[in-house]
Amino acid sequence: MRFFPFEAKAWQRKTVRVTVIGVNDSIGTIRSVALAMTPDSANVIAGVIDVGNGLSSDFDHAGEPVRGRIALMNLQLINEPTGTSNPHRSEKTAFAIEHGAVGVLFINNVEGRVLLTGTASVTDDPIAIPAACIDSVDGAVLRTRLARDPSLRIGIAMTNRNAKVTARDVIATIPGTGSPEEEIVVGGHLDSWDLATGATDNGLGSYSILDLARCFSALGLKPKRTIKFVLFMGEEQGLLGSTALVKEWKKSGELARVKCMINLDMSGHPSGFGVFAPGDLGDRVKGMCGAMTALDSSFKGGFGSEPGLHSDHQPFMLQGVPTIGPMCDLGQHVYRCYHSSCDDIQLVDPQAMVDNVRRVGQLLWMLANVDRSPEHFADAELRDRLVAAGLEDKLRLQKDWRW
Repeated sequence: MRFFPFEAKAWQRKTVRVTVIGVNDSIGTIRSVALAMTPDSANVIAGVIDVGNGLSSDFDHAGEPVRGRIALMNLQLINEPTGTSNPHRSEKTAFAIEHGAVGVLFINNVEGRVLLTGTASVTDDPIAIPAACIDSVDGAVLRTRLARDPSLRIGIAMTNRNAKVTARDVIATIPGTGSPEEEIVVGGHLDSWDLATGATDNGLGSYSILDLARCFSALGLKPKRTIKFVLFMGEEQGLLGSTALVKEWKKSGELARVKCMINLDMSGHPSGFGVFAPGDLGDRVKGMCGAMTALDSSFKGGFGSEPGLHSDHQPFMLQGVPTIGPMCDLGQHVYRCYHSSCDDIQLVDPQAMVDNVRRVGQLLWMLANVDRSPEHFADAELRDRLVAAGLEDKLRLQKDWRW
């Protein structure tokens, strides 16, 4: 085992206060939490504009009235057609900034008084305006008051700390016996948000990686290719650890040896695998899933091929490395608690981690021993696949579009 240290821009919360200023300047305070990568200091009082779900089209329809106001919006989608994609909270914040908002106030639409945190920046740089989250109960009351009094104002005052720190990824290696210069990476993030214990995000993934490494070692398995088990730091603040590692490996030439990256982020009870890769890797993984189903008929062997963003596979994917992720459904009782105080150990089904290790371990062993290694994307094909998946605009927002 070894550590990979890297320098990162870290954010630390200090204070936040959200106030509602109504008729005759009467003031009420709303329970709130700051989003990450917000300014060291901010104190904004402004009118409010409700932009609904915070889609790009919602901001376009709102038009000029967004400028100079605080944008109020949902974290989750409400009353949208089936299949509508919900932008990441950082993307919604970026839309607000583009339209001139002076602050952002999210409503966490989860039932009850659940506050959610997470990064508000599409890059690893702090944003210039305050962004905070309130719960669904206060959100409903605020919207009722705003409907009665459109002149209502909101105050968002906060202090935070943005500073450079040294963090480190953790890497454990099982050397290959036949083609040791070729590598399969199994990774997931070790960090979590301070409101939560991180039990599901990403305790499920990171501890599954530890158990995968333990199992392979305990069984004395000797794969043909080298396997690297990586626990990334700083994923929650902007994929900091995985981005730093990919940058270093690209510089050293090691990235060319990475034939596939498997990402475990909030994964459990895999029903199949999503594969984003050129050539025939998808078909080969389908065949591997078939072999797994023949061994255990409870495994459904599902398959997907669409790329996604906002997890540690992204830096690898953008450099052309094939990426794989388990297809999982942990249930809404889990997903409504991520990044919040209810992400605790009681949400963890131990069988989810057992299934993670079993399914991913089987796939990992087969990938590490195939006769022919997966290919990297040719740059033009990667660009075209990302465009076809509708990710160009999102990556441009992140300043990650290099074409």
